[in-house]
Amino acid sequence: MRKSEKATARDAAGLQEQLTEAWSQQASRSGETYGRFFAAIRDEMTDFVQRRVDANLTAAREWPECRSFNDVLALQQRWVQTAVEQYVDQGNRIMETCRLAATDLTEAAQPAAEAEKPATERKSSHRQAEHHLKQAA
Repeated sequence: MRKSEKATARDAAGLQEQLTEAWSQQASRSGETYGRFFAAIRDEMTDFVQRRVDANLTAAREWPECRSFNDVLALQQRWVQTAVEQYVDQGNRIMETCRLAATDLTEAAQPAAEAEKPATERKSSHRQAEHHLKQAA
């Protein structure tokens, strides 16, 4: 091999090593984010199920206290209203968790040049997403 071919081969090997390291770091960051995401979803769903079970038990305890058909209708109306509110709230919470995880993944995929910017120029939403997802883990 000539001298220039050896240099080109070394450069290519160095580039391959950098690429491998970058992919490894990205996979690691993505894996951590997915782990936090699934833990957050698990916690959200567990809390939701517990709230629904509590609401159902409350309605079941109040059932024997109903003395008229109007009492039954009022109980049913409260139960349905609570259920709808909890389902809507839970849907919003899940969507926000997904949005934060997507933001975290997107920002983790940005090139290292973003990390080298002064703190005032970086996006602050990354910290918020990271904080929310870390809370769930």
